[in-house]
Amino acid sequence: MRVLHILDHSVPLHSGYTFRTRAILEQQRAMGWETFQLTSTKQGKTESPVEQIGELMFYRTQPSSGIMDRLPVINQLAVVSGLKRRLAGVIPEVKPDLLHAHSPVLNGLAALHAGRKTGIPLVYEVRAFWEDAAADHGTGREGGVRYHLTHALETHVMKQAAAVTTICEGLRDDIVSRGVPAQKVTVIPNAVDIERFSVGGQPDPARQQQLGLEGKTVLGFIGSFYA
Repeated sequence: MRVLHILDHSVPLHSGYTFRTRAILEQQRAMGWETFQLTSTKQGKTESPVEQIGELMFYRTQPSSGIMDRLPVINQLAVVSGLKRRLAGVIPEVKPDLLHAHSPVLNGLAALHAGRKTGIPLVYEVRAFWEDAAADHGTGREGGVRYHLTHALETHVMKQAAAVTTICEGLRDDIVSRGVPAQKVTVIPNAVDIERFSVGGQPDPARQQQLGLEGKTVLGFIGSFYA
């Protein structure tokens, strides 16, 4: 199985997005699959159109330096058009059996276009609804034109993809409520590789007392919360 991943960004950038991606690639390769990786212009300018990071090789999409590409909406269209052009060159080279596009929907739109032209099936992975995240961040407004447009485009990609994966049951329920067949949606949750962590350390009694945590069970979380 040869899988071409279409990504927003990747390592060496550090984010929950890149860590999940790397784990997926490692596990697919452990299954004996071949993976190929293409990032959008959101990766930023790189020295080469192909970049080796450890065992993984990434095809990069160089951002345009044009003033028009920095304007709202137009810059989003530029991400899609850049990926379309790059996919047109990368697909004949790697000859994938499957396209695996990861959120956001800009990647899904470009991959859907490529899949239709080549006949290669598309799996679309939904990690979050970016219109809701934008509303939480204050960079978008819930119920606004951009919000509804993003929602509609995401729904379109999910309905047209051969299969959809997402990270939790809550998102799965939302996806199915949009008219996407339930049998087409698989939950692949975030996870932790406990082999990468040291356990068994001793608590600091002074700090426990300072924080009022004596005799209490403490849970730690590193990540982002969205409404």
